[in-house]
Amino acid sequence: MKVLLLSSPIVQKDFDRIARIPNLGLVSLAAHAADLCTVHVADLHGLKDHRDYLRRIVNDYDLVGLTAMSFQYQEAMELARIAKQAGAETLFGGYHPTLAYEEIGRSDDAKLIDYIIRGEGEATFRELMQAKVQGMEPKDVLGLSYHRGETMVHNPQRPLLKVEEIKMPLREVRLLTRGFVSFDVPIDSVETSRGCTQGCKFCSINLMYGRRFRRFSIERVIEDIHDAEEHGAGSIFFPDDNITLDVKRLERLCQAIIDAGLTHLRYKTQASSSGIASSKRLVDRMGKAGFDGCFLGVESVNKRNLQFLGKGNMSDEAERAVEYLHDNNIIVSTGLIGGNPEDDAEDLWANFHLARKLKVDFPIFYINTPYPKTQNRTELQEMGMVVNDDFTKYDGLHANCRTKYLSAEEVQYITWEMNARYYDLEWMRYNKVKRIYPRWFANEIRRLAPFYAKRKLDMALGKRTPKDFFREDLESGELCKGVV
Repeated sequence: MKVLLLSSPIVQKDFDRIARIPNLGLVSLAAHAADLCTVHVADLHGLKDHRDYLRRIVNDYDLVGLTAMSFQYQEAMELARIAKQAGAETLFGGYHPTLAYEEIGRSDDAKLIDYIIRGEGEATFRELMQAKVQGMEPKDVLGLSYHRGETMVHNPQRPLLKVEEIKMPLREVRLLTRGFVSFDVPIDSVETSRGCTQGCKFCSINLMYGRRFRRFSIERVIEDIHDAEEHGAGSIFFPDDNITLDVKRLERLCQAIIDAGLTHLRYKTQASSSGIASSKRLVDRMGKAGFDGCFLGVESVNKRNLQFLGKGNMSDEAERAVEYLHDNNIIVSTGLIGGNPEDDAEDLWANFHLARKLKVDFPIFYINTPYPKTQNRTELQEMGMVVNDDFTKYDGLHANCRTKYLSAEEVQYITWEMNARYYDLEWMRYNKVKRIYPRWFANEIRRLAPFYAKRKLDMALGKRTPKDFFREDLESGELCKGVV
């Protein structure tokens, strides 16, 4: 039996220019069934024509697996259509199918979906493959939804795995290996933990893993870093849901990287402001280990919004966190969420001014998004704030809700303006990217300078207005740029 697992080709274009990372979850799945069947993984987001690529290779496979977040789900359905036309069965997994499996099972989409793996997939995938190889109905496979006659049935949920049971990723099954870089360095992912114990209302992690935090052994993490390097990585991204829940452990991991002689690699992660701000010693150790990038969840400068989002005093700790990171030459990106129910224009711009005050290298001005099944969505719907249920726009960058004082389009436009104004001469002066990745930075300037110059000229001549550029960027999906 031959199985093809596909990552989503739909990405946030602005982020893809900074980091295009191969899918880790799919090669983890592959490791758990490679003894039962032939498994290949194709990371489609590096291709110009992913549908044509699938048409060329799909006839060689019996089963095609697809993973999708909410904004990726619609295109996953198109790929499923191609797979079904070629005679293959289809398997869905990831956040959106996990959270919306009941609705999917009752919809016409179910005609194109043979199986849904809900939640953590490794053991469920293996048992499904065992059932198929043996010609058995998968009625006892926990965490699986499948067709029985005309109905899609949903087996009981699978308990979370013990991390000791999770095999190392099988990176050699990747069909596409070129073009996956962060800035200009080949990159791969290595996870050190799964889950988060915090209860952010907008996040779906708890719906996947519960409020649990499970740690891989540091020895396994070091082995995985070695494996990623052997497969060509010069940079490692730790995609942990909340790596700083255990600050002491992260410090031990940094020391293990130093002791293993792996400081020549470049490490990036996402972390909480509170975790980073809690220990200068930790961040100094991160710098020595080779970390050069960190995404901080700051969320908002507004205490009222932090309370609504289910966060703590994130912005209180952000200044110290950014200072510690910058002192160690670590590029800082921050997530700042606007478009909350009580927000007016001044509240949105307050996040801009916070990012400027902190001298953030890459602020991401997210827009509050009512992701399916989250507490955030329930509350926003009860307030009558949700104005769009087109999940293709549920990527954190599109406005799908109004506020008490702003329409969704006004939220979208102000957020676009914030991006347009941030990357100016002052940013050119203080950002650390130009020193850490000078070649990438120079290439981006060469790419964008003519683009911005033409926009400035068009405005000076009265040919076009900022609103014209806004609509153009909204259409293209590149929303983190504008007119400098």
